[in-house]
Amino acid sequence: MNVNSPEEREIAKNCVAFCGALRRVEQQLRSEENSDAIIDGVLQAAAEFYGASRASIVEADWELGVGIITHEWCADGVEHQKDMLQYLAMEMFPNWKEALRTNQTVITANMHDLDGTFPDEADFFRNYGVGRILAAPFSKRINQGFPVVDDPTRRTDDPAFLLIASYAVVLELNEVKLQQSLDAASRASRHNSDNIYINCFGGLEIIGPNGKLTGDDIKTDQGFLLLAYLILNRRRTLGVDELSRVIHHFGDSDVPYKVLSNIVYRIRRPLAIIGLDKLIIGKNGTFVINPAYHIHTDFDRFEENCRKLERTSDPDLRSALYRKAVELYRGHLLPRIEHGFWHMQQDMYYQSLYLAITKEYARYKLERKEYIDALREIKNAMQIAPGDGELSMLSVLAAGYHGGRALARRYYEAAKKYLDSNQIAQIHAQLGF
Repeated sequence: MNVNSPEEREIAKNCVAFCGALRRVEQQLRSEENSDAIIDGVLQAAAEFYGASRASIVEADWELGVGIITHEWCADGVEHQKDMLQYLAMEMFPNWKEALRTNQTVITANMHDLDGTFPDEADFFRNYGVGRILAAPFSKRINQGFPVVDDPTRRTDDPAFLLIASYAVVLELNEVKLQQSLDAASRASRHNSDNIYINCFGGLEIIGPNGKLTGDDIKTDQGFLLLAYLILNRRRTLGVDELSRVIHHFGDSDVPYKVLSNIVYRIRRPLAIIGLDKLIIGKNGTFVINPAYHIHTDFDRFEENCRKLERTSDPDLRSALYRKAVELYRGHLLPRIEHGFWHMQQDMYYQSLYLAITKEYARYKLERKEYIDALREIKNAMQIAPGDGELSMLSVLAAGYHGGRALARRYYEAAKKYLDSNQIAQIHAQLGF
């Protein structure tokens, strides 16, 4: 091939660089199986091809109007922006939305060129020290967004390499979410698609049409708090100010809805794995649990069993109701949440119900001389409330009736610091101490 003109020599140079970059990234990632590592490797290759020090993935939810940086590669010494830019208000980027719709690249050689048409976008990037942008769209199945190169210094008008990178990126993003879906499906339980089962005692579980999600799948504490608060208060309409206080956001009064939108977007990502990306929806300027779903919670079912226990005297039915209630109550309500007064009140309420029915059941077992059963239930309850005086008294009585005074004495010595004078008197009167 003869290359005589400067233009031809430049084209040939770029072709060699293009092929070399593809060869290097293929060699580096050929044996890599981790999707996140592959995405990071592709971003590094794109940054180096375009002479940039940073490349990232921006994923977007246009319904919520939220974008976030999910992956980022930076050269040594370059500040990462992923953690700083937790929220991108996508209404500031209308040309990006159009580019995604039409499958066109975004090429901005100079931010000043946008001052007349997209001033918000220009100001945003200038505030972060970005003067040029090259971005290529991807949209496949459950992922939409762009690989983005900040401040490219060469080949700034040639997006071909970035377009190829976007194909690789979206495949790996889908692979990540597919694996998450398979993991959820392995824990799946068959339910009607409109019936959602949510367990909060002992930890969060959400069982949807395609599997089960746990609290560990909700990575951010703010996301967990918001989801938990909406679930526990789903029969109330909660304003954005109240929701903002719950997640401990105390910013500008114009910002809370956008902050909440960002958090909802992050929650929707794991929820989508089990087919529940619409579990939280926007309604009347706030966010609610989608009323189209039939929500069944363990705390509601537990409370209903406790109420039935109050209304029935049939011993067999009472025993069955008690067994179902304690099966539902698996420990503290959403123990991941700490220091929230609203949460403490609800946790204490359900704990008090559990302790009340356990004490009554233990007394019932003592009357029937089923002492081992009584001791077992008392032991389980004391793991929740180890300093409860009445449980301590019942344990001494059950031990005494079952094993005699010597055993009762040992229980008594361990429990007496929790007993009041009346409970001590009952023990002495019934066991003859």
